[in-house]
Amino acid sequence: MEIFFVDEKSIEDAFYIRKEVFVKEQNIPECVEYDGSDKCAKNIVLKVDNKPIGTGRLIHIDNKMYIGRLSVIKQYRKNGYAKKMVEFLINEAKNMGYKEVFIHAQEHAKNFYENLGFKSFGDTFLEANIPHINMKIDI
Repeated sequence: MEIFFVDEKSIEDAFYIRKEVFVKEQNIPECVEYDGSDKCAKNIVLKVDNKPIGTGRLIHIDNKMYIGRLSVIKQYRKNGYAKKMVEFLINEAKNMGYKEVFIHAQEHAKNFYENLGFKSFGDTFLEANIPHINMKIDI
């Protein structure tokens, strides 16, 4: 297993994973999924046996650092890969000087993030027609 930041030339692996998970599996329209923010985000890819199976990104919004687009190809879930990616992204945010990290978590993933130390706040809201909750972690 390896996790690494991708550049503009190698971001296609991240887009492939996001298309499989968000567009095909969750029926999120491509125009919503590809929001144009990837050029200013720090995207990662997780590979297993040289196959891209997970992705996520750090993105600076309104003076806050967010984790976003965290996803793992369906057949590779429940193996701890998402946790490894979150830890990798949190560590990068910490190295960049941030004291907290935020996420708009899909409601079904709330317990996953709570187990990693995130705390929810505010009301549930819809994003891409999927219930989400604001969460943050102090680092």
